[in-house]
Amino acid sequence: MVVNDMSIPVPPSDIRKHLGTLLDSTDGKDVSFIIDSETFHAHRAMLAARSPVFRAELLGSMAEATMSSITLHGIAPATFRVMLQFIYTDALPRDNKLGDSPSEMMQHLLAAADRYALDGLKLMCARKLWEGVSVDTVASTLACAEMYNCLELKNRCIELFAIEKNFKKAVLTPDFIQLGQQFPSIIDELREKART
Repeated sequence: MVVNDMSIPVPPSDIRKHLGTLLDSTDGKDVSFIIDSETFHAHRAMLAARSPVFRAELLGSMAEATMSSITLHGIAPATFRVMLQFIYTDALPRDNKLGDSPSEMMQHLLAAADRYALDGLKLMCARKLWEGVSVDTVASTLACAEMYNCLELKNRCIELFAIEKNFKKAVLTPDFIQLGQQFPSIIDELREKART
């Protein structure tokens, strides 16, 4: 019996590159989305494979299933463009490609991820938002997490608030007052966490 300890190298997957190329080309695209004055072309099957919301809209019995062009409201073209990139490549662009305020873009993407049930995107946004959290921004980040059902980010923000020195500084920010007005139940959660 001959033992062969030499392996055949297998290169890493390049599916992201290929799917990114597919997004950039017009080949096989069968649906378009109009947002403001911009049009985005995509593949129904790709969107449906990545998002249960798109699956229901584009392949189910909803009216959009038979439409070749769909007008969207409540999402900015720049946000939709980055979301499409995530759908095709499972990656986000670098911060310098996210506009003037990457943190603001992450908040918009978190909203889009919640709207289209893109849990991976939601977690990527949560991670990026958490990386930028400070006592000055924790209240607005917590409000965003609550609004868009991001439990992981919400819990981290509450833990940050639970540290007494952080709490004393964060409650003095205008965002904390707005948080209390928007989500009074969160104030109760913060009190409960402070007691433990």
